[in-house]
Amino acid sequence: MFPLAPDEIRDRTVTHADALLELLAESVRRPSESGWEDRVDGLYLDWFAEHGWQAERLPLAASATENRAEERANVLAWWPRRRGRPVVVLNGHMDVVPARQEDGWSRPPYDGVRADGLVHGRGSTDMKGGIASGLLALTALADAGFDPPFDIAVQLVAGEETTGIGTRTLLEGFPRPAAALVLEPTDCVIVPVSTGLQFFTVDVAGRSAHTSAPWRGVDAFDRLLRVRAALLDLAERRGAAYRHPLFADVPTAIPFAIGTVAAGHWRAAVPASATMSGRIGVRPGESLEAVRAEFLAAVAAAPADDPSLPAPEVRWDHGLLGWETAQDHPLIKALAAARETVLGEPRFTGFTAGSDAACFGAAGVPTAVFGPGQVSRAHGPDESVAEADVVAAADVLALALTRLDTESLR
Repeated sequence: MFPLAPDEIRDRTVTHADALLELLAESVRRPSESGWEDRVDGLYLDWFAEHGWQAERLPLAASATENRAEERANVLAWWPRRRGRPVVVLNGHMDVVPARQEDGWSRPPYDGVRADGLVHGRGSTDMKGGIASGLLALTALADAGFDPPFDIAVQLVAGEETTGIGTRTLLEGFPRPAAALVLEPTDCVIVPVSTGLQFFTVDVAGRSAHTSAPWRGVDAFDRLLRVRAALLDLAERRGAAYRHPLFADVPTAIPFAIGTVAAGHWRAAVPASATMSGRIGVRPGESLEAVRAEFLAAVAAAPADDPSLPAPEVRWDHGLLGWETAQDHPLIKALAAARETVLGEPRFTGFTAGSDAACFGAAGVPTAVFGPGQVSRAHGPDESVAEADVVAAADVLALALTRLDTESLR
């Protein structure tokens, strides 16, 4: 049985829903693109102060790659306060991707309009809607007088869309959580497993020549395509070797993809250089070093037509480990029971998208991803989240938190 009846919690989420949905709409109006989270962190700090939470703004770690790192910060809040008990984390990122393709938006992307049962705008789904659900859940529990046997830390972080610097900074000086709930959009489906990823860039050299006599040169783009073909073969083998029932609805749980390609500098010259950047998937429990070694071996084995040219060069960028929390873990069981009560069934799925959940999972922290909104609506024009989904997610989160206890999380 739930310590609080579902109807008690539902009555309170409904009571406070409009205020939290207004907070969500206002947060969308703060265009907190990665690098500019300070445009919205004050809004959340003010909200925590108004509600009597213990909260602080914590600077990011120094970074040579993150823009404006010294001006940006995480927001860490404790509900009801920090008491020295085991810690359950609710984690959400304040940064959003830039609102490109503005002519594809039906409304200005940062208007934060509430209309037709939706909150519209960049960041509404990814993931300010999830933050609103978490805050609504805790507001409802506070209103109901719930006193958890653990401390709850709300981490609102910077830089998730770039390098994960915000969550990584917090974990460096933070007591190891007993559990972590990451509020990314999952369409209110429970995610207990996620594959990781390794970003890469491959640079290939050629030899330029006039296109009237291309045989006098070596086409770097052609060489790049041979490397790509070798990597596609590797990705197919890796994908076939990893099967998991929660990824049964996707062709592969560890996708490989090229995001950018460039070759040459002049249309009447054989390309002397070519480059591509992308990602390769990482299985739960697999090290980034092992993936890199397989990748490098495939690149080295790609056919080369001129041994006098340098071998392809591989550069590594941001990487995230895969992770999995057993479905019989108390955290997942509590979410499943709560979701069944609120939405009728305990649905699960796997995640192929990178998120800050990898920071917790890689550290051995029992982790789940759960939040309102469809990830397919993120990062594109006309992003929006259904207000009913924000409230339903809050109901599930609140009920799940009432099912956890200190002993079950050890």
